Formats: sequence, structure tokens, C-alpha cells
Amino acid sequence: MLRWITGGRGRGGGGRGAGSPVRLNRVGTLLDEDLSMPSTPSLRRTAVASAALVLGALGLPAVTALVAPGPGTAPTVIAGTSDSQAAHKRAPTTLAARSALRTQAVPSSTSYRFSTVMDGKPVRFNPCAPIRWTSSTARGPAGGLAVLQEAVARVAAISGTTWTYVGPAAAEPHSSQLPKAAMKQYPPVNIGWSDTTRSDLLATTARSSLGIARTKWLGMAYADGSRKAVNVGAVVALDRTKPLPLRGGNSWKAVALHELGHAMGLAHVADRTQLLNTALPAALSDLQAGDRTGLVALGRNAGCVVVPGI
Repeated sequence: MLRWITGGRGRGGGGRGAGSPVRLNRVGTLLDEDLSMPSTPSLRRTAVASAALVLGALGLPAVTALVAPGPGTAPTVIAGTSDSQAAHKRAPTTLAARSALRTQAVPSSTSYRFSTVMDGKPVRFNPCAPIRWTSSTARGPAGGLAVLQEAVARVAAISGTTWTYVGPAAAEPHSSQLPKAAMKQYPPVNIGWSDTTRSDLLATTARSSLGIARTKWLGMAYADGSRKAVNVGAVVALDRTKPLPLRGGNSWKAVALHELGHAMGLAHVADRTQLLNTALPAALSDLQAGDRTGLVALGRNAGCVVVPGI
């Protein structure tokens, strides 16, 4: 998301897994290593209860959580959305400020952040499958579709992903278009212009926002505590009431690139030399070194993302 402000932030999350049967103390370890535990949950519970009685008779403390879920436990479906990421316009007040922004674009900067991190890895689209997208330009500026196509092509080239255009959208971007469960074919990413009367994304963000993106992911949580997820949908709403040029600094193309970065899985950075800064850098019209490094990490070079059942 982009605003008419001067700061930015982003965040990500992670998790860790559980291992084999729990070993809480010497007694627990002996039970774990020296007894052949039954394979079914009901028999395991019976064995643990019997062990507790024996320990009690010996005057030893009973351990009630010795065994982790068995290997036959079915994985659980998990789901979530990335934080809504809005772009805000930065308005330099002096010529000196505009000049400073230009000189801050350091080619070697690698500032980037991921929106969602799970078990140490960013959640992303499967770069080995085409990402279908649709456009909502009916109430946008003249020439808007060409700008969106340019922005999508730029993100695709950097990330090594394939984006397939499927035509105009039936409705303007709205969070209700995000998938709620696993599907044979997920809806296309909807990118385009709207306003607070038709898009809940814009209606619930700051008035200074130029655009906002929201991404949906689905995944599986496994018996060993590990998790794996993949992005399955996204919506990008651009505020049609804001008077921006099509290209250049503080333009619709810059906003579209920023929001597509969020749709791919990037979060805001505090680095004002990057396009993914919270407030759109006035002098920047393209993704910068850190933005591009992050997109590469989310793209084809990082390998395919396949989650069985999703």
C-alpha cells in the first residue's frame, strides 16, 4: 500500500516444528526408548495411562504428554492472508528534497522483506505454474491497461514467473474474490482501478492510499509440526480518484509495480531508496535493486512450490 506520508514498515512471521515422542525427563526418555509404543492413538493413550499408574505406584511423578501425534495423523489445512499492503504518495516539499531522493537510489542496496514467512521460508506463488490475471480498467485512466501490462511484464521478467492475461474482470478488485478453500483452478489475480464505494480494500485503508494489495495463501500443517503453504490468489485495487500520470515518478505504473511486489509476497521496507518503501519515492519509476532481489527470491530460481491437497 502507498500513502501521502514519509515512513514505512513491513513484517513477516515464522514457525518451527515438533519432533519425535517427547522426552521430558529421565523417566520419559526410558519410556520412549525402551518400550514399543502402539501405533494407534487409542492404544497409545492406554499405554501412557498404564505407565502413569506404574510410576505413581513407584512414587515417581507421572508424565502425561509423552507421545507426539503418530505418523498416520492426517495433515490439517491452514489458510491466511497477507497484511493489506497499501502504497502512499510522498510529496517532496523542496527542490533539494527531490534531488536528495534521486541521489539516494543506491544500486547495491538489497533491502527487502517478505510478507509471510513460514518455517523459515517465504510464502509465494508456485513459479512453475502460470499466474492468471485479469484487469479492471473501465473506470481507470485512458491507457491504463497498457500500464498494467507493462508492470506485470516487468515483475514476470524479474521473478522468472509466467503471467497469463485472461481478459477484463467481471468486477472491480474486492477481497471477496480471494479463494476461501482449495480449488481445481483458482481465480485470476484481479488488478485495476476502483474507489471506496466498490472496493472494501480501499474503503478500509487510509484516505492517502494510492493503491492496496491483499494476497491469500493456503497450506498444510503436518503431524511432525512442519508447515508448507503457497499463494493462491491476490487482488490489487488502485484508487481511481487520485490524479496520477501513467508513467514516471509518482505514477500509476510505479504504484502498480509496488502493489504487484506485495501480491508476489514482498512487504514494505524502511529503505527510502526502494520502490517498496511505504511512501512512494517521488523520483523512482521502477523497481530498485532490493525490490528486484526480493522478487528473485520469490521466483523461479527458488524452485517450484507444490503443496499436495492445495
